[in-house]
Amino acid sequence: MREQLVELIRNALPLLEGAGDPEALAAFPVLVSIPKNAQFGDYATNVALGLAKVLKRSPLHIAQDLAGRLPANLTWLERVEVAKPGFINFFLKDQAFHGTLLQIILRGEAYGRMDWGTGRKVQVEFVSANPTGPLHIGHGRGAALGGALAALLHATGHTVETEYYLNDMGTQMETLGRSIQARALEISGREITFPQNGYRGDYISDIAREILQENPEALQEDLAFFSRRGQEKILQGIREDLAAFGIGFDHWFSETSLYTRGLVDALIERLRGSEIFYESEGALWFKSSAYGDEKDRVVVRSNGAKTYFASDMAYHLEKFGRGFDQVIDIWGADHHGYVPRLKAALKSLELDPEKLTVVLVQLVNLLREGQPVAMSTRAGEFVTLRAVIDEVGKDAARYTFLTRRSDSPLDFDLEVAKKQSLENPVFYVQYAHARVQSVLRVAAGQELEASPLSFNSLHLLALPEERELCKTLTEYPEVVSAAAQALEPHRLTSYLGELAGLFHHYYNHNRFIGDDTELSLARLLLARAVGIVIKNALNLLGVDAPEKM
Repeated sequence: MREQLVELIRNALPLLEGAGDPEALAAFPVLVSIPKNAQFGDYATNVALGLAKVLKRSPLHIAQDLAGRLPANLTWLERVEVAKPGFINFFLKDQAFHGTLLQIILRGEAYGRMDWGTGRKVQVEFVSANPTGPLHIGHGRGAALGGALAALLHATGHTVETEYYLNDMGTQMETLGRSIQARALEISGREITFPQNGYRGDYISDIAREILQENPEALQEDLAFFSRRGQEKILQGIREDLAAFGIGFDHWFSETSLYTRGLVDALIERLRGSEIFYESEGALWFKSSAYGDEKDRVVVRSNGAKTYFASDMAYHLEKFGRGFDQVIDIWGADHHGYVPRLKAALKSLELDPEKLTVVLVQLVNLLREGQPVAMSTRAGEFVTLRAVIDEVGKDAARYTFLTRRSDSPLDFDLEVAKKQSLENPVFYVQYAHARVQSVLRVAAGQELEASPLSFNSLHLLALPEERELCKTLTEYPEVVSAAAQALEPHRLTSYLGELAGLFHHYYNHNRFIGDDTELSLARLLLARAVGIVIKNALNLLGVDAPEKM
């Protein structure tokens, strides 16, 4: 509905007094919003305030002029009002929202999907945790975010590919091997000095024990053997945990492949001729201080070893070589300083840095009944994502991760996430869907089934709460579109919470099936539409929509 109003306003702008260049005015940004106070209409625009400087007229006069140039024969528009200092308020007839119900039922699972992203190829790279240990709850937030973003982009017509980048080489893998080897020796009764920077989680001992069980002669193997087997086992666990979380990837990209394919060496040769790279003390440096970094960064050390930065540049060069129009990386918030550095490097490689979008994910504060739970560190307690899934379930975990903006810290209370009550946000929404299905089952048992033919009865939906439900359902496609454009899936959970709240209130105060058959059919149409929208939105979030609870 907002899109229709925006189009009406755009078409009227070139007709304004003193419009000047019609094409420039037609492209002027138009925002249509929902007023917080219903007395200001169903929708409103402040476009006249923005046009005041352009047209050199008072915003009130512009608003009056614009309102007078809108079509007068719109059957769904009740009236238009102008308010100081220059707002235009739109009041819609009930039928404008009733038409949404028919559209929802006819389109079904396609309602809310659109094609404005058609022709754009997007990659979403997320999780990408080092294969040195199990996924923890912080990785879970990134996984839920990446899965939802990919679904939203796909729902808006984009061609989407998902990818997991494996940092499967370097010092960390050697440290992993030494840690496992040391625990294997310890299990075998040998005295050891554990590596100072080794990984100390219990999972290291578990892996060492598995290796010894599979190969009693494993202690005769070299360090590379323990690194390789440790990585294989950890990666297998990561894949299994992500599968249990409902997350899959189109591609798993190995950092090692950048070297075996010669991509890093080719990049280094290319960089040596760039103005923002220089050699000093036998090392190759990136002049990142010129882009706001605290200091310049080494790309190739004096001993010839390449840094992670070299790998990241080669990786992104390879990514864009695959023809993506946009690359989205989901990183932990502690990597925020890396963003301008990498974008500057892309520019030096003659790539458009604006085609790279980095979404930062803040920390998760794990709680139990409001009290903090120790989070994972190399030497401390390790709270795995799998443990959280096993305790609260996939749906509660994924939904909870998506209830806040990704760049805001998130409190995750395990006890709240387990509750089968309306205090639990995912239960609140899923229960609304289950209630819809219960109503429809009862209706079917009485041979009452809402269908498009019941559309003629929709004028009977005259209660204010029925109008509000219909209006909220009308907003769903625009919520999906806005969430995809802003890369903010939490807009969906906010919307679902509002829709579920409206439905629960309506359910508790009204009967869906009564003596008036026509009214019952109209209300069943409303219920069915609510169920479709809730299920569609939950599907985008990777959360199930149960029919019974």
